[in-house]
Amino acid sequence: MKSVAWSASPVLGVANVQEAAEYYRDVLGFGLDPADVFQPSPAEPGGVYAIVKRPGAWIHFQIRREQAPPRVRAKIELDAYVYVDDVDGLYADLQRRGAVVLQSPMVLPYGLREIVVEDLNGYRVAFGEFVD
Repeated sequence: MKSVAWSASPVLGVANVQEAAEYYRDVLGFGLDPADVFQPSPAEPGGVYAIVKRPGAWIHFQIRREQAPPRVRAKIELDAYVYVDDVDGLYADLQRRGAVVLQSPMVLPYGLREIVVEDLNGYRVAFGEFVD
């Protein structure tokens, strides 16, 4: 049987797909190919689906037409986790871009040095680097 490497990409529901994708491009440094914003129309000018990419990490956005209920959650709750190889460099870049950083770089008990950011829709994304 052939071995296949697994990978995963979170799909986040948002009211404005294009706005979310552009935020990830402009503030979080992901790439956004205009061809990856799907089905803009007069009824859905922001499209219904988009994908942003960094090497090895893709995040998808799907339109959420109904308003989500307000979330009450603990500080430690996350929505996506992305493994990176230079947390400190990413942290400096995200600060320069004006990202909302909820947690500065720190080593946690499970052996990862990580930061946590919050996007314009309230999603929390952690970026973690394995430490020796």
